Amino acid sequence: MSRRHDFGNADALWRRPKALYLLGGGWILFVCWFVGSLAGLDKRIVNNRPFLVRSQDSDIYSQQVLLKIPAAQPDNAVQDITVEVQPSREVLPMSKDFYTSSYNDGDTSTTIIFNVFKGRPKALAVQLMKALTQKSVSPPEVWVMCFNSPMEKKYRHVVDAVKGKYPELAHKVKFTASDFNYKFHGRFLLAYMATTKYVLIVDDDKAIDGDTVRDYLMYMKIQKGVWGNNGHRRASTFEDYKSWPRNFTDESWAEQDYLSGMWFLEQSWLEYFMKERLPSWATSEDMHLSHVMRKYLNLNTYAGRVAIGKTLPRKPKEVQATQGSALDLREFIFDHELGRGNKVASVDSPIETLVYAETVGDIEDYLAKLDTCPSVNDTTVRVDVNRSEILSPWCDGGKTAAVFRGAKEQDVEGLITAAEKLCAKTNCEYFSVKPNIRHGIRYFNMREGYGQTSVEIPFQTGASDVIMSLVGILNNVLPKTLFVPDVDSMVWPETDLTKRNRLQIYHQTVLLAVDIHRNSKTNGKAIDGKVKDEWLITDDFPSEMETLIWSRGSKKMDPIPYSS
Repeated sequence: MSRRHDFGNADALWRRPKALYLLGGGWILFVCWFVGSLAGLDKRIVNNRPFLVRSQDSDIYSQQVLLKIPAAQPDNAVQDITVEVQPSREVLPMSKDFYTSSYNDGDTSTTIIFNVFKGRPKALAVQLMKALTQKSVSPPEVWVMCFNSPMEKKYRHVVDAVKGKYPELAHKVKFTASDFNYKFHGRFLLAYMATTKYVLIVDDDKAIDGDTVRDYLMYMKIQKGVWGNNGHRRASTFEDYKSWPRNFTDESWAEQDYLSGMWFLEQSWLEYFMKERLPSWATSEDMHLSHVMRKYLNLNTYAGRVAIGKTLPRKPKEVQATQGSALDLREFIFDHELGRGNKVASVDSPIETLVYAETVGDIEDYLAKLDTCPSVNDTTVRVDVNRSEILSPWCDGGKTAAVFRGAKEQDVEGLITAAEKLCAKTNCEYFSVKPNIRHGIRYFNMREGYGQTSVEIPFQTGASDVIMSLVGILNNVLPKTLFVPDVDSMVWPETDLTKRNRLQIYHQTVLLAVDIHRNSKTNGKAIDGKVKDEWLITDDFPSEMETLIWSRGSKKMDPIPYSS
């Protein structure tokens, strides 16, 4: 019975569909193939050890594996490919209601802004009439700003009278009053709300004529930038300081460090006026405007022969804005923005070497390395080309200055003290003066963090701030060498639990700033040469700057060159 039962089961099995056997056989073959593949992979790993994906390689590895991008080929197999790009702009839905800075090349629309406080009412009347009768351009919008002025009623009366004289243009004139004094910066902030292509901002004691807007537009075609008719160009000595137009007799226009009294620019550029915190509400809106235009847009400041010799009824001397302690404050603000990446228009920096520092120990270590160099009278000397021995690169650094972030988590006072020692040792101090105050330039404090002290600045904000400031400093100084400390074996004593690897992040930030600097054309300076006040347009890239990464504590190990 048992055998008969077994035979019966076998007979039943043979009677099942053949498809099941085919499926089972296929599954067995797949398993065998899969196991063999794993064995082959293991062999390849063993034969090509080490199979390690470092953190700095992780982005490349993820692109190759996850995105299935082919691995890089040997140098002799790589060919440059020119990417085909046809620029286009997004077509926005309801585009008329979106902000846009797109205007036609021939658009002459302008908003003229007057700021009044204690100036002569008659002067405002003259300004308004000239503003409403501009020639060869579309009729401008005219705004009058009156912030907490004791003469508000008189100014309103003037505005109403001018509107009555030009009834067809009365709708173009707007009067804005406030019982709070927004001072000099308020007009620039409100100008950001203008809907014209250009803005012209005018002090209450500055005259314009009927061709002012047209003339500025002609200059703007020569060179884009911030334009005015009264400028200041700093120098290394008091004697060489110049003001426009007094010290420029033969030029039609010239680059300036900043302007006073009148500013003509494209309205959309004012977005960058508040890109970083203003150093003071008391003064220096003129310096700040020129600074941010250079730093964020590579747009320089120029003065031209516009409305030259035109006068207005003078306002009382006691109400003139910049006097007394404000002059001292302006110099400290100029120092502040020099560390933030401002360019001085015509002062060539004598500094040949910059040392980036995160800690006081970085500068002290660099000073210790200088102590090993030959010196005369405690000042590091250059390498004699006739000497047979080869000295370390810091021994041939010449005038050397430190640059640091100046963030709230750093020992800023200690960094300043150490930076001043470094400058004194290498005799790096130089000046950029406007009579009659002189502050020495001995280091560059970037003051990272936009002035914020009550909130933790996230890495992306702080790093982008450092990039912008450092690129500006490199462009202004144009050093031959930049030293950056190696941070691989260093750990920051982190107090913010939301951050880690601070030193490594800012190390990479500095190197990115170096790459940007090397691959950007230099924003040149105004140079006094054989041709008086010839404006030198520098077409060269600063590719000759050498970046060296040095290790702290080692006096014998040479720094490692960084290449982009």
